[in-house]
Amino acid sequence: ATHVRWAIEVCFNLGVRSGDSELLSLRWTDVDWEKQQVKVYGRKIKTYRVIPVKESFLNRLREVRATSQTEYIIEFRGRPVKRIQKAFRKACERAGIKYSVRMYDLRHMFATYMLSNGADLAAVSKLLGHSSVVMTANVYYQYLEGEKERAVALLPDIPQIGQAASAQAQPQA
Repeated sequence: ATHVRWAIEVCFNLGVRSGDSELLSLRWTDVDWEKQQVKVYGRKIKTYRVIPVKESFLNRLREVRATSQTEYIIEFRGRPVKRIQKAFRKACERAGIKYSVRMYDLRHMFATYMLSNGADLAAVSKLLGHSSVVMTANVYYQYLEGEKERAVALLPDIPQIGQAASAQAQPQA
């Protein structure tokens, strides 16, 4: 079903929670076309967050908006979608996906893809709407392969005491 494909695309680009708390509550009025961003109300922490979007996704939003029949970004046959889990599960079956996968996994993909490609932890935390960076770090730090090694590699080498003394004993030219 095309509405499931579209919902997947929206989840992947915005990192929203996949149920009615965020994804299915998104309205066209939440899109700021000029600033290239989408305002998401996180019912879990009862605050708005702003998600910048790439030009390519903004173009997709425009395409879908042109044929939309409701005020909601996710709709099916001219009606807002109230639940999507069952349709998602059926789409996975039709696609031949045998392992357990949930719409919510797209939110994790959103975060892990950015973090594993060098995105700032605090920025990703804000995009996800987490109440603190600590929460994001606790959930996602395991995906930051090699970050501890990269951090240590940034330290400068300190000369050995013997090396420093012999360098000072050299006559100046």
